[in-house]
Amino acid sequence: MRVIPCRRRHMPRRFGILALVGALILVTGEARAQGQAGMEETVRPATTSVYGDTGLWFVPTGEVLRDGTWSVSAYRLNWDVRQGFSDISHFEGTFAVGIANRAEIFGAVRFITRIDRDTRPIFGFGGDRYGGVDNSYPFVREGWIGNKFGDTFVGAKVNLTSESREQPVALAVRGMVQLPTGSADDGSGTGKLGGQVDFIVSKEVASVVEVSGHVGYRHRGDPDEYNLSSGIPFGVGAQFPTRSPLKFATEWYGEIFNDDVVTRLVSPATANIIGDDGSIPLVTSNLPLQSTLMFGATFQARSGFFAGGGINWSAKAENRDDLGIDSDDNFGTKFGWQARIGWHPGVAGRPVPLPPPPPPPPPVAPQHTLTVDAQCDPCTVEVGGTSNLTATAQDSIGCVITYQWSAPTGTFANAAQQNTAWTAPNTPGTVPVTVTGTCPTDGMKATDTVNINVVPRAVKTITFEDVYFDFDRYTLTDAAQRILAQAVEAMRADPTLRVRIEGHTCSIGTAEYNLALGDRRARSVQQYLVSNGIAADRLTTVSFGEEQPKYDNSR
Repeated sequence: MRVIPCRRRHMPRRFGILALVGALILVTGEARAQGQAGMEETVRPATTSVYGDTGLWFVPTGEVLRDGTWSVSAYRLNWDVRQGFSDISHFEGTFAVGIANRAEIFGAVRFITRIDRDTRPIFGFGGDRYGGVDNSYPFVREGWIGNKFGDTFVGAKVNLTSESREQPVALAVRGMVQLPTGSADDGSGTGKLGGQVDFIVSKEVASVVEVSGHVGYRHRGDPDEYNLSSGIPFGVGAQFPTRSPLKFATEWYGEIFNDDVVTRLVSPATANIIGDDGSIPLVTSNLPLQSTLMFGATFQARSGFFAGGGINWSAKAENRDDLGIDSDDNFGTKFGWQARIGWHPGVAGRPVPLPPPPPPPPPVAPQHTLTVDAQCDPCTVEVGGTSNLTATAQDSIGCVITYQWSAPTGTFANAAQQNTAWTAPNTPGTVPVTVTGTCPTDGMKATDTVNINVVPRAVKTITFEDVYFDFDRYTLTDAAQRILAQAVEAMRADPTLRVRIEGHTCSIGTAEYNLALGDRRARSVQQYLVSNGIAADRLTTVSFGEEQPKYDNSR
């Protein structure tokens, strides 16, 4: 195997890790007190960047999450590159958490990476301008890699200055590590660690538009087969109107590479980099400046939930149609589309003056006290019974107190008297009886409540003398009517009395016949009582026939 010399010196592969460690050290520094005397903290809306930290979309901002708050989001990312006329898409989830109002820890996981390469043959078509490898995905060696797990990014952003601390702009340093969770074997990664550090400046202008820009350094770890180029990522953007539910974002972002080519390091080419059609990767692949314009719209609710979509235009990608390459990409070679959904609780806004303190209260007048005590005698009465009520007032200024009794049920002899009688309703239960004492001088009132327990009258069981009938008859005899006349007098004397009339027979005849005969006898008694002024609803009848004889009448 012949090794092709490298065109540049390598940066240390642990660059990204060192940047993140440095950021975390800054986070643990002393967090100065937030807010100022006489000022009130505010919160303004914000969204996430594609890496999970607070940002516009692809461009981060200098502000960070407030202490202990967190954000989550999901993105669909898409763009085009010149090499292979490749269309690259990612489906990712992000997270972030705020620390001490000065920093946030964030991350992004590319759960699905898709790359569509349109040149045929895979390598060599159009020379090193179109037929080479991409700097970020050099191991793509087929027309479609399918749905593959991509790389993971974790990092920290430290806020140096903030508009929430009444400083003119927000400044921050961001460091992150690119973990090689994507596979070189399927083309969704390089299998090597990478890292990036950025300096960020942003400002919200007149509470209408937020502008932001960043510049940094991105290190790419080199696999054994390729010498990849690190570079200087950059981006500027604006989002407006910042306080509106519907906001728009426009961004220009990209990367200036340290080298103008990607160099293959192994010769002859190994099997893991040869195209699936047998084409061989070029020794050098042209690497133009990455430059992308993006425009998007996002709706964000007051709760922090947001959703949006956008379109981007890759300035250095070229039109495949000009070279006669067919593709099912409806957006063309230069265009890609983005979508996002997530939740961000907002960042600290500029503090506002606290409202002036209320004026001191007027001097306290001499205190007027009034109490009233209610008593009942007795406090347990039967339905319809009477309880005597008494009210006693204590007043500090010698008012002539007026009284008013009230209760949800029952009646008062005189509800406006200090002492009065109360008659219970006919429904048992506990009745709260309240007295209100009022001082006419200043209208001060005092109340007290006493509970009176209303109980049913004691149940009295009265058994009238039996009424007898002639054999197989249900007509009342004279003797029976005399007995029933006594029952009429008793029921007239006690309107609450209820009577159950039971009909019986001897055992002669069938059970069915005797049951019907017993019913006719009971109804005959009922009709007599009703005809003598007893209400029918006070009477019930039941027939036992021969089943419950008073005497043994067996033959």
